[in-house]
Amino acid sequence: MNFFVVVKRDDGDLDVVTPPLDGTILPGVTRDSVLSLLAAHPAATSLPNLSNKMRLHTHERTITMSELVAWHQSGKLLECFVVGTAVVVTSVSRIGWEDKDIVLPEYKGAMGPVTSALHQRLVDIQEGRIEWQGWSVPCQ
Repeated sequence: MNFFVVVKRDDGDLDVVTPPLDGTILPGVTRDSVLSLLAAHPAATSLPNLSNKMRLHTHERTITMSELVAWHQSGKLLECFVVGTAVVVTSVSRIGWEDKDIVLPEYKGAMGPVTSALHQRLVDIQEGRIEWQGWSVPCQ
């Protein structure tokens, strides 16, 4: 699985950060699909239930535990999620590290807005409800 974090920027946009493919992070279709969908919002597509005014800035770079703690303490850490073939996209609600316990915002048992939008869009593409950039091929 691949790990992503959603961080609120000072300008109101969101940064979506994931570690780079450095030999310990595995490449994958789901990871690539999520990065493509994030980059396309809102210019080429609108992710479900996200404002078209919302800008999502994707970054592939190392994420440190110190950064996660700092973002959490400042209230900027909005969501964490993992992606992979078996889970598609799913939320992470708690991260423990040393004596720190990062508990992410609760969405009343549901995924956060970015996580939910990505999950819904990927499943819609997989199940043929939405056509996106030739990812699906109809079978007769």
